[in-house]
Amino acid sequence: MTAPTLSPSAFRQALPGTAALIVGHGIGRFAFAPLIPALVAAGLFTGPQAVWLSAANLIGYFIGALMALRLADRFGVRFVVRASVGAVVLATLAGIPGWGLEWLAPWRLLTGVSGALILILAPPALLSQVPTPRRGTIGGLVFCGIGVGIICAGTLVPWLARIDIVTAWLGLTVLALLLWIPAWHGWPKTPQGIAPPSGPGPRWTLPLIGLAAAYAGDAMGFIPHTVFWVDYIARGLGHGVSVGGYFWVLFGVGAALGVLLLGRLADKIGFGAALTLMLLAKALAVALPLVSSSIPALVMSSLIVGAATPGAAMLTSGVALELVGVEAHRAAWRKLTLIFSAFQALAGQGFAFLFAATQTYDLIFALGAGLLALSSGAAALAWRGQRLHKKN
Repeated sequence: MTAPTLSPSAFRQALPGTAALIVGHGIGRFAFAPLIPALVAAGLFTGPQAVWLSAANLIGYFIGALMALRLADRFGVRFVVRASVGAVVLATLAGIPGWGLEWLAPWRLLTGVSGALILILAPPALLSQVPTPRRGTIGGLVFCGIGVGIICAGTLVPWLARIDIVTAWLGLTVLALLLWIPAWHGWPKTPQGIAPPSGPGPRWTLPLIGLAAAYAGDAMGFIPHTVFWVDYIARGLGHGVSVGGYFWVLFGVGAALGVLLLGRLADKIGFGAALTLMLLAKALAVALPLVSSSIPALVMSSLIVGAATPGAAMLTSGVALELVGVEAHRAAWRKLTLIFSAFQALAGQGFAFLFAATQTYDLIFALGAGLLALSSGAAALAWRGQRLHKKN
């Protein structure tokens, strides 16, 4: 298997999208996970309150997914993406802890809205300018921004939190502000990769319904790691904030490399097979802490779930393209994204309720693993239906 060629021009083409995803997801969304144990240790929030703030971000993501294409149609992709990156910078600065749950929750909601707008609009807008043979490489570099952002947050937050929480938050704000500069340039005025909401709708065949069920299961099943993982290691296992941050860096390393590796796997065995196997591996990785809390087990769980987090979106989009065709793909992907964000928001609230009631992590990991196992089964049904469709 030959490695993809990453030329300087490829990095330049991907840079605006990579920078936007580092801000929108690496900082706006995922940087909050390593902050949770530090916020609790500082006495600013209780564990359940910090989890509720994460859930507010997921609700914002659903709102952003609902608004994305309509905002792009009205104001243009370039304006919406630039404004969304700026909104994350503002929300990160305004959301400095110390003024209570009621103040911080709306800012966490805003980062969720902005993150969804960036993820839905930025990659297709950039890829619309890229020749087809280079889209895999450029797309992989763009989506690597999620993992790179997680790595930055996992490194920066524990280091600055040794001073105090406000310093850690200001550090994230400065990083987001610096990245706003490369995220400002390189956007087409009228990208061809975004269709208005009135585009052709998909026909909801059984394979597509199975794919939607698989994506909904993934939306719920990965909540234990994206919300509770660092807190579990830092407070649940007693390893402390710094060690929890190291494992969040490993999660980011998995996320940065996972898109590229899973893309190569999909080229070899097909998107449907790759999605099915990936979800099964993700289920086992989420369940791993129930079997062993040793350092090797925690490392493996961090890397696998990290790799499968942005990889799930890429593989699901690939399966949808094969099921519905090019013309209906954008409309199908929009609906799948809405389904994902809705179930993600519901699961975020549900897991927050569960943690507040039980204060235990084991049940959360068990439920997440079970949902992902069911998701893998649904993906297998979609894959089987897809193969039968091709034969006919």
